[in-house]
Amino acid sequence: MSGLIRGTCTTRTRTGFSLLELLIALAIVAVLVGVAVPVYRNYTDTARDATLLKQMAAMAVFQEDLKLRTGNYGAGVYDANAGIATLSEAIGWKPSGADGVAYRVTATRGETWTVTATAQDGREICRIFPAGTPCLE
Repeated sequence: MSGLIRGTCTTRTRTGFSLLELLIALAIVAVLVGVAVPVYRNYTDTARDATLLKQMAAMAVFQEDLKLRTGNYGAGVYDANAGIATLSEAIGWKPSGADGVAYRVTATRGETWTVTATAQDGREICRIFPAGTPCLE
């Protein structure tokens, strides 16, 4: 047999992952998800807020037009879900799309007007115009 001992020279091919490798991969995925989910939520909230602010800016154009014609700002509510459109009747404004947001506008003696936009998930944005400053909580 030319000096070889039987059974000492076996080669095994490994297939699959060991338990340790699998646990390390799962830990890496968990860390990535833990970082990515809050960042994504912040991104979607910021995008949603930007859309509401864009609608408010469009509303401001209608309010300023009404003030030039009548001397006062308009007030009312626009809530497509509840079928209320008194704001559309007062200033001629409606959202550019079906966003499911309720808009409530109050006006004070032709000086300022306040709009509060309430999204379906309960998030609210409030601004005082014509400056567009955030409302005090």
